[in-house]
Amino acid sequence: MSASLLWFLPFSLQGLVMALDEFGFHHHRTVSRWEWAGHALDTLVFLLCLTCPLLLPPTWPNLRLFGCLAAFSCLLITKDEFIHQRLCSGAEHWAHAVLFILHPIVLLATGFLWATSGGGTLSLLPIPSATLGAWLLRLQVSLVFGFLVFQVAYWSKRRVPPEPPPEIDNTIYDDLGERWYTAKDDPVALLRAESRLRSSWVLAELRGHFGDRSLTILDIACGGGFLSNPLAAAGHDVTGIDLSRDSLFVAKRHDVTHAAAYLSMDARALSFEDGQFDVVCMMDFLEHLPERDQVIREAARVLRPGGWFLFHTFNRTPLSRLIAIKGVEWFVKNTPKHMHVYELFLKPEELQELCTRHGLDIEVIRGVRPRVFTWAFLQLLFTGSVSDHFQFAFTRSHLIGYCGRARKTL
Repeated sequence: MSASLLWFLPFSLQGLVMALDEFGFHHHRTVSRWEWAGHALDTLVFLLCLTCPLLLPPTWPNLRLFGCLAAFSCLLITKDEFIHQRLCSGAEHWAHAVLFILHPIVLLATGFLWATSGGGTLSLLPIPSATLGAWLLRLQVSLVFGFLVFQVAYWSKRRVPPEPPPEIDNTIYDDLGERWYTAKDDPVALLRAESRLRSSWVLAELRGHFGDRSLTILDIACGGGFLSNPLAAAGHDVTGIDLSRDSLFVAKRHDVTHAAAYLSMDARALSFEDGQFDVVCMMDFLEHLPERDQVIREAARVLRPGGWFLFHTFNRTPLSRLIAIKGVEWFVKNTPKHMHVYELFLKPEELQELCTRHGLDIEVIRGVRPRVFTWAFLQLLFTGSVSDHFQFAFTRSHLIGYCGRARKTL
């Protein structure tokens, strides 16, 4: 009987903290649909663990099943903490920490009582301690089941206003300085690696179609000159624009030809004449502002008829969110908040519609992904630094990022 009562203490404390979390913190800040659904899933798996002793005898196969369910439940309840870090107060984080401690204790105590019950299920044992244990376990299952019903019934009916997306932080490029070309402990190193693939592709495309002809090229949001400078070195007449003056200074310092023109200019209102350029490039820019229609309209305006619009951006998919946002935040050192905002990612069909609206016909789209089965990728996961050997590759899938080429038809 004393063992059953000792088991009841952590369960009671767990119930109190769960009630505080659900009826206090959750109602104070409200929870979105995905969050309450995740909480209900946590409760369901916990309930499955607790029903094992009521339905099954304590044999070794059944105890192993219980152990696997319990371990999964302990991991599952921590799944939202990456997001809770920006949503929860310190008090709510403390409540979660207490629950993370109590949860395995309750499950371990339940498994211990079940394993030492002497055969049969707890509900069938005639001895007083087992009878009390069975009664307490039935009570626990009933309370957890009622809690699950409440979570599903209440939160599915409550209309929670959607959380506004965070504003993207484009000021992070103003203070990079020479880190544009040297940093390995910063996501700009990933941009540098991706630019190596894109620059080679752009140069090959231009050479394959135009030969050795010198082209007038506008590189919108040129940043540190990762594309502009190779284009200038190939003999093209290049103009790079950006709102970050610091980035423009870096790009100019790294222009070995001293031929590229770098200008501070807003892509939403270009100060160029209609049809001035043979090629307009827009790499890693469309996902950095909401006015995509404006910038594509301006890009099309300054292109000559038959000119090329070359682009790269991110698709809006769960995989791109995991890789391009969460993966970078989790594994790359010095990643700032809101470097990318998922809501600004652009599906290929959405970009196709925007281009068509402004007389641009997309002829080529190629998926882009990081090379994962490499030592450089493993090094990134374990050290948070991006090696100079880190690589990106083209792929048939457009689920993460994609680049492409459109032709002006009007």
